[in-house]
Amino acid sequence: MKREELAKLLKEKILFVDGAMGTILMQKGVSSICNDLLNIEKPDVIKSIHKGYADAGADIITTNTFGANRLKLSPHGYGDRTIEINKAAVENARQAAPKCLIAGELGPLGKYVEPLGDLTFDDAYNIYSEQTKGLKEADLIIISTISDIKKLKAAIIAAKDNCNLPIIASMTFQDGRTSTGTDPETFCTIADSLGVDAIGINCSEGPEGLLNVAKQLVENTNKPICIQPNAGLPKIIDGKTIFSQTPEDFSLYAEKFYSLGISILGGCCGTTPDHIKTIFKKLKGKKPISRKIQEKTKLCSRLKTVGIEGKTLVVGERINPTGKKRFQEELKLRKTDYIRQQALEQVALGAALLDVNVGVVGINEKETLPKAIEIVQSLVDAPIVIDSSDHEALELALKKSDGKPLINSVNGKKNSLAQILPLAKKYGAAIIALALDDSGIPSTKEKRVEIAKKIITEAENKGLRKRDIIVDCLVLTIATNPENEKIILKSVKEIKKLGHKTILGISNISHGLPNRSEINSKFLTKASKTGLDLAIINPEDNIIHENTEIEVFKFKKISKEDYINLPIDKKLYNAILYGDEDNIMGLVQEGLKELKAMKINNILVDALNEVGEKFNNKEYFLPHVLASAKAMKKAFSRLKQKLIKEGGKEKGIILFATVENDVHDIGKNIVIALLESHNYKIIDMGTSVPKEKIVEAVKKHNPDLVGLSALMTTTALEMEKVIKELRKNNIKTPVIIGGAVVTEEFSEQIRAEYSKDALSAIKEINEIILKK
Repeated sequence: MKREELAKLLKEKILFVDGAMGTILMQKGVSSICNDLLNIEKPDVIKSIHKGYADAGADIITTNTFGANRLKLSPHGYGDRTIEINKAAVENARQAAPKCLIAGELGPLGKYVEPLGDLTFDDAYNIYSEQTKGLKEADLIIISTISDIKKLKAAIIAAKDNCNLPIIASMTFQDGRTSTGTDPETFCTIADSLGVDAIGINCSEGPEGLLNVAKQLVENTNKPICIQPNAGLPKIIDGKTIFSQTPEDFSLYAEKFYSLGISILGGCCGTTPDHIKTIFKKLKGKKPISRKIQEKTKLCSRLKTVGIEGKTLVVGERINPTGKKRFQEELKLRKTDYIRQQALEQVALGAALLDVNVGVVGINEKETLPKAIEIVQSLVDAPIVIDSSDHEALELALKKSDGKPLINSVNGKKNSLAQILPLAKKYGAAIIALALDDSGIPSTKEKRVEIAKKIITEAENKGLRKRDIIVDCLVLTIATNPENEKIILKSVKEIKKLGHKTILGISNISHGLPNRSEINSKFLTKASKTGLDLAIINPEDNIIHENTEIEVFKFKKISKEDYINLPIDKKLYNAILYGDEDNIMGLVQEGLKELKAMKINNILVDALNEVGEKFNNKEYFLPHVLASAKAMKKAFSRLKQKLIKEGGKEKGIILFATVENDVHDIGKNIVIALLESHNYKIIDMGTSVPKEKIVEAVKKHNPDLVGLSALMTTTALEMEKVIKELRKNNIKTPVIIGGAVVTEEFSEQIRAEYSKDALSAIKEINEIILKK
């Protein structure tokens, strides 16, 4: 199917997509070590389920390939049959529902992309590329139930590179954000920039919980919207997963979603053909309500979108080694103190975006630039401006970027256009169009505008959108030509007439002159009044606070302080608070020269407590907590022996495992890192651990507590099996459970202790151990 065909169809009528595959398999009592294998083991069962949904009114049938990728198939010995299994899935759906559109499904991988997990961007891209090759005979691709925006980016790029099918990109939200902190506007901004054909949400909290997210989607994109809620929130009762909403309950939300302007409606976990039939009856034959929002220039990090409109925004220029000897030396020594301090300080001072440049003679920019991007993203919410003339380093940095970055820059030279524009298109980045070419920087307004137009035309021919091309007319000092100011301002005015955003490096105007701050301030005021959108400037300069045309941006609360020249106790505290994994070991070593190990550990634990408070207050999200936990784990590995010598005793032994058929471990790993800092001995059995092996390990190690983790409703049922197996073997060790689908009610049913999240687990575990 061609993209234009899907777009036309979505203007003509609401399309209905099918519901849950796993729910129906459970109802039928069909079991397998992996549901995706049923495509070749029991194709008739899969076809019957597809047919049931087609008969219920579904226009789109989703292939049974939610986990049919090499990463999930390999543990079962089927990794080398990935393409075969996906091809079979498409054929099954096609045979069962010949009149329907077939959507090849790419699901989550069970692991996160760096820095949240150990998968590289290329790993995720390659896994999704292989699966897409098996799905390319489908009519479209649907990427669903994704919680990590970087994983979504990898999946979209892989799908686009390996087939020409339309793409629906769908994420899953809880309380208005994904589990890794991405909000709906940011999701729309990134998915839109990567050129998907429809944007969706699925699974999550049931239809009522998705209404607010759906409202935000329609306010932030003109793309068709796809909604596939669960049939309410699941409960596990008597060993069965029960969803709260009947088909009639479910259909009540169909008209609410329709009124928002959605184009595709279906179901996720817990929905059956009866659920789809009820929404089909409600909306059959209706055309989607026409929507039209004004599209804006936006950039974003994983957590925050910045719209470029209204007053001039500040681009912090301090992460640049030009003229900064200290920074140059740090880069050569692979130190990161300067980058960390400048990221935090510039955002605290009002920078809306941060320019990141590490280009200096003597360093490997391909290693250093991606690392710098990763560090800045871990500390602040500000979107990134990737500043590099090395296109290979630039691509590596784009892969590290969590959000939608701005590339600084592409110019009118042939090589620049050929190298940079395809990267911007592929990775969904905006660009700075630098008004220079092989002849250098033009001396006239006319020539600058001419070069800018050339870059704009080339960029649009490559598929970049007008709103993602920001023009830099280039500031030259008035020391060499007093007319330079007028030329620049006239150039900005002309570019604004063309409908493009503009950016300037403000301080270049005063190069070589005294009283630079005063000159810069006057020039900035004039440029802002002319319509300048972005000013590259040092946020420490008071001129941004004196100028009423400048917007001093406010992100999450960051105090302005000297992050380097602090006493050691504050440095240690900040290292955990900001997840400084790079420097924590050196700081612990420094601290041990004047502080007891126990004192240092207490400082670090206090910092972790603040991390927990920020997490509970939604100032921090999973990436921040994970970074702090990693730093804490490193610190404790150095402190452990010292603590023992100082008389610290282990509080107890805790054995952890993710239950069988579940490979999710990020929450478990955070709990482990935190518990180690509280002086517990940890035995980590990893993921997908059979109940027999857990029992065997408990007998061997005699732990004080067993911790079980699961992310999915299907695998959560394994927790009860583990507990029954323990009790069957007369093992009375208490068990605590946790995971996204685990509830306190379920824990009571299976007679386990409960923790709602990784941070509250520490308190619960301490209380359990004290009772013993």
